[in-house]
Amino acid sequence: MRKIVRLAYLLAIFILIDLTATIFWVANDLGHEANPIMAFFLEISPLLFVIAKLGLSAIGIWILYFFRKRFTVAIFRALLFLNLVYIAIFVYHLWGALFLLVSTIY
Repeated sequence: MRKIVRLAYLLAIFILIDLTATIFWVANDLGHEANPIMAFFLEISPLLFVIAKLGLSAIGIWILYFFRKRFTVAIFRALLFLNLVYIAIFVYHLWGALFLLVSTIY
């Protein structure tokens, strides 16, 4: 059970990192939102994007957390998978930041 809670917290942290990085890239015209649903919210307003991202993510994490006792193995696997996806997204953002840093030096 503790592993599920830790994975849920870790997922929330990765979501916040993705949110912050996406706002940075888009605000500086260096990137765009790849998710068409979230891109829709971002086109309307950055504030609406933040509210939608945090709200939808919180609902999803809460649903996984709520069913953690009934479907322990499935919830653990889902959280593990989602964390792996967000690790890949984090590495993508990090790669972009490093590229930006290196390109401004040279």
